[in-house]
Amino acid sequence: MTIKVTTYAKIGELLQGAFGKSQPFLVSNTSSKLFKTTTVVSTNPSQEGIRLGSKAKQAIELFCSLLDDDNIIPPVEHIYFNQQRNFQIGKGLSSSSTDILGVLLALNEIYKTNYPNKFLYNLASQIEPTDPCLDLDALLFNQKSGEIIDTFSPIPCSMLYFDSDRKMNIDTIKISQNRKYSENQVLEFQNLYSNLKKSTKNNDYATFFECTTKSAVINQTILPKKNFTLLVDFAVENKCGLFVAHSGTFMGLLIEPHRLSSIDLKAKDFVSKHWNTSLFIE
Repeated sequence: MTIKVTTYAKIGELLQGAFGKSQPFLVSNTSSKLFKTTTVVSTNPSQEGIRLGSKAKQAIELFCSLLDDDNIIPPVEHIYFNQQRNFQIGKGLSSSSTDILGVLLALNEIYKTNYPNKFLYNLASQIEPTDPCLDLDALLFNQKSGEIIDTFSPIPCSMLYFDSDRKMNIDTIKISQNRKYSENQVLEFQNLYSNLKKSTKNNDYATFFECTTKSAVINQTILPKKNFTLLVDFAVENKCGLFVAHSGTFMGLLIEPHRLSSIDLKAKDFVSKHWNTSLFIE
């Protein structure tokens, strides 16, 4: 038996902050179609040897501890693993989450344990703060507990995004531990989420873009992005939303799908000039 699963990266966040003390949250962006992790779990001994990172290996240990606790008899004596990712770590593309959740999802299938996604998110969060990579759309999510707090229908947007500092890799756990917000910022995040949710119901792009941009501005004090103010000015000038990877180096723009063709070439030239990197468009 061979199980193959694909977990797709989240391109930063629409919002990230806190609703109160010990109440962290993020509003996940929609999933990438370009960046993904492929996990293969097999009972076939001809499967190539283990190629897993340390966090994916922790996911195996955690999952197997559940089998022992629940007295589930393993259906096979040996399982072989292989995992490949087509993007870098430490960039805010949820690399660890795609690795960890890919392993958990594949084991869930091969052992037929039928754990729901919300349970797998909780397991993943025990290894490190996680992103909801098993859901393609946006969620209000507690990255430290793996809890889905709320769901909503995201407003349709095109994404234009890039790596603002290709030489830098971010320590996700360290950033998460050091992330602190003032009381005024907590109040602002409460308003931002309320307004973001209303904007999706009303198809109000202006408010939606304003909310994501404000979250990015607040978090610039925690993890500064290179030439950030230039992108803010470009976003305002072109009536776009700005979003960032709050624990990475990627950042980008949101725009109504029907306006993408009016800005894509301009954005490519702008990014190439100030960051000397490639612009991804989805």
